[in-house]
Parts: sequence; structure tokens; C-alpha cells
Amino acid sequence: MIESLYVHIPFCSSICSYCSFNKRLYNQKLASEYVDNLILDLKRIPKKSLKTIYIGGGTPCSLSNKDLDKLLFKLKNLLKENYEFTIESNPENLLDIEKIHILSKHGINRVSIGVQTFNINHLDRLGRKHTINDINDAINNLLKFNIYNINFDMIYGLPNQTLDEFIDDVNQALKYPIKHISLYSLTIDENTIFNNLKLHEADEDLLRDMSDVATDILEKKGFIKYEVSNYSLNGYESIHNLTYWYDNEYYGIGVSASGYENGIRYTNDKNLSKYLEGKRIKKEEIIDEYNHEYEYIMLNLRT
Repeated sequence: MIESLYVHIPFCSSICSYCSFNKRLYNQKLASEYVDNLILDLKRIPKKSLKTIYIGGGTPCSLSNKDLDKLLFKLKNLLKENYEFTIESNPENLLDIEKIHILSKHGINRVSIGVQTFNINHLDRLGRKHTINDINDAINNLLKFNIYNINFDMIYGLPNQTLDEFIDDVNQALKYPIKHISLYSLTIDENTIFNNLKLHEADEDLLRDMSDVATDILEKKGFIKYEVSNYSLNGYESIHNLTYWYDNEYYGIGVSASGYENGIRYTNDKNLSKYLEGKRIKKEEIIDEYNHEYEYIMLNLRT
């Protein structure tokens, strides 16, 4: 039985310098049409059959409150009891109390915030639009609505970032009542501003030092490294992400979303226009017994 669903929202209010995900600048008309198409796709999923839903992007909380309300209403009906319902957001999106009320009303109980760094200079270089005060206010707003399961997404190995600056980032993050932290080393991918600027990834030795020191600091504060890039307090591991690493099947809805159903891995077309025309699956791969064993081992090694 499939118990997990990933939903991709490709819209962002601004484009970050490092991001290679399938995204585009927010457009009200396109976003509303896109949400209507997502809702059509959700009809094939049985009600109250899911244990986890993860809404990623892009920036899901860049949707208008009306569209977000409409989508979350449909998604909530798919969840069983004792679920994990996660949405990604930037700090500045969580300054809108009405938006957080919508999240809470429809049962969102886990929020992943794209903090990336606490260093003002690095934030500017990344093209991020939030301030440190925005992070503080976002956390306080979530707590007001009893949303306590909060993750910080952070990046290390930023251009010209020193080890001491990264250590400060980790210590700054620990000042907040977060339950989970995801640490990713910066990769310079094609079709990003960083790639166009001819920037290079950090030295491997520095990246290893950053990863090791982060693990030491976080473990002393009770955070368990349960996956290559993820740390959590006991009992707050991302159930949805473990679906991937344990090689379980899951639904994938939206442009460029991947899924794994009935022994078939698939990836949806990344072209928004085609998606809105009803053209969904771009690529399919049947996973035979040999490949299933191989993938099971390789994915579980991440844990």
C-alpha cells in the first residue's frame, strides 16, 4: 500500500542564485490554474490512505492564501490519523498570520524553512530576500499556531565561506526551538546564476571539515544524524524522507515530480505548459527484481 505523496509547487517570488530545481517566478493566473490541475490529479488517490504528505518546490507558501487553502483542503482528506504533513517555506512567507492560520487549519504539522545561512553577506550572495528578524518572526508565528515540528534547511560550502562562519551558522540555528536540521553542501549546477558567474564548489577537505564539525556540535545538543544530510531530535526524523531512503513506493504529483508506484519509477514533465495541457508523465522505468535489490541497498546506505 502506498502511504506517501510528494506535491511539487514550482512557483517562487524570486529566483535564488544557486537553485537548479524546477521553478519559475510566481504568476497568479498560472498558479491558480496549476493548483486546479493538481487537484484533478489527486482524485486517483484514495481518501484517508496516506501517512505522509510533503509539499515542496519552488516555494509552496508563495501561493496565494486562496489557492493554498483550496489545495490543503483537498490534501488533508487523503491523510490517515497520526500523519506527518510537511510544507516548505521561506521565512518571509511566514510573516502572514492568515497564511499560517490556513496551514494550521488544514493540519500542517511540520514546516521546513529555507534559512540557508545566518550570515547577511552570504544571504545576499545567495539571492535570499529574508532577514534574521524574519526568521525570528516566522518561528514565533508558527509557535502561536502550535506548529512545533520545524526544520531548518541550511547550505554550507558557500562561495568564500570560512569554517568559522559555518560553525557560527550551526550555533545560530541551535538558538531556535527546531526539531530537525538539514545540511546540504552547495553544488554549482547548470542553469543557475552561480554557474553563469563561473563560481566553483568548495574544496572537498573544507566540506568534510564542515560536515564533521556540524555533526559534533549537533550531537552534543541531542541531534541524531539519521541520514547523510539530516539531523533530528529523537522522534522527529522526517517520516516522509525515510520513505525514499527505505525504498518504499510513493505518489508524485506536479511538474517534474517523481513517483514510484507498482514497481514503476516515473518523472513528470518539467514543462509547465505541457502539464497544464494534461501531459503528465515524461519518463517511466520498470524496476525489476535485480534493480529493486540494488536500489534498496544503495538508498538504505544513506541512513
